[in-house]
Amino acid sequence: MQTLLNQYLTQVTACEAKVKAWQCIDTDTALKQAKSQDCDGSEHSGALRGIPVGIKDIIATSDFPTEWGTPLHQGQQLGYDATVVEQLRRAGAIILGKTTTTEYASGRATHTTNPHNSKHTPGASSSGSAAAVAAGMVPLAVGTQTMGSILRPAAYCGILGFKPSFGAISRFGIMPVNWDLDHVGCFARSVEDLALLCSVLMVADRRDPDCWAQSFSPKVKTLSRPPSIGVIRGPFWQQMEPQAQSALLAQAKGLITAGAEVREIELPSEFTAYPSHIEALVASGLAVHHRQDLLAHPEQMSPQLKAIVEKARSLHPLAYAEARRATLSYDRYLNSLFSHIDAILTPVTAGPAPLGLENTGSPIFCALWTLCGFPAISIPAGTASNGLPLAVQLVGQAKNDAHLLGIADWIIQGAIFPAN
Repeated sequence: MQTLLNQYLTQVTACEAKVKAWQCIDTDTALKQAKSQDCDGSEHSGALRGIPVGIKDIIATSDFPTEWGTPLHQGQQLGYDATVVEQLRRAGAIILGKTTTTEYASGRATHTTNPHNSKHTPGASSSGSAAAVAAGMVPLAVGTQTMGSILRPAAYCGILGFKPSFGAISRFGIMPVNWDLDHVGCFARSVEDLALLCSVLMVADRRDPDCWAQSFSPKVKTLSRPPSIGVIRGPFWQQMEPQAQSALLAQAKGLITAGAEVREIELPSEFTAYPSHIEALVASGLAVHHRQDLLAHPEQMSPQLKAIVEKARSLHPLAYAEARRATLSYDRYLNSLFSHIDAILTPVTAGPAPLGLENTGSPIFCALWTLCGFPAISIPAGTASNGLPLAVQLVGQAKNDAHLLGIADWIIQGAIFPAN
């Protein structure tokens, strides 16, 4: 285990000064744990024995600070492990440290850079988790998504990012943004690794009232036939850069060549309102969960966070209820599609990672699937003219996560989408 860990620590030494993916890291404790596992003569081992993992810094850890991306909680020791951390430890994983996150997973950007070009953003809010995996500092990392905070960083960093169905992974011990939207997800370089990590994390937990998860197989599901794929450009297609549009359409053609049944699907006009609905939910959630911090220390809040809270204050009293009602309507329509298709191919970002660290990109292409709680995975799809990664998003039916990972693996193994 020490040999494996040292390989990743070599990457940390080589990359961290430039990438800045870690909020805190403890190599000494990690090495002691790896040494202990080497000395353990037991024939039994956890599924992740000796594997180093990064944890987003809104997830409680008993042995690391959990600072939520804000100086207000610098050094905060919560004194317990979130469910996902408990599960990782039971599986033998080595928690290498806490990865960076934006302020309250919503506001001020981190100092983390894109491993492909340090002048560009890695995306947000799971910035450090995506960057750490992309830079080879850990093979696996855990993040969260309330709008697009797993899928977008994965796309910008050129790795796989998986947001399971709503409630598939417990959120106990995780700082809330909005309880109706918050998901836990993961980053890796292969579908096999995603499935293995999900098999550890997807467990039922009564401490999260929305957690429904049951056992999840660590083996990727093999398809019995080529899948049927619906291509949804979505109402904001024109916001995409032409090269990103071309990449997605090229991938759709590649699917047809590989034997998949592919059809274009146009969403009804009512879907143009989903960004306003999810923004209302996010703003309301932040204002409710973190209002004490906001009231007590407004001078330490970023302009971005203040703007979100001001939006919550200006919302019509019925806005939250309208957003939830609209979500049910979207959900019914989209679920009806899955009687005819296995998955949806759709944009994940407007293009490659934007220049600069303050602009972490738009979540608009991820937000609908988060709003409806569908599982989604970001898959690398080549590179842009500036050499940065491009990606597409594959979406599945709620609570059918294993099938979606199987389709993603079929696609990648067939080299339809190039894995970076």
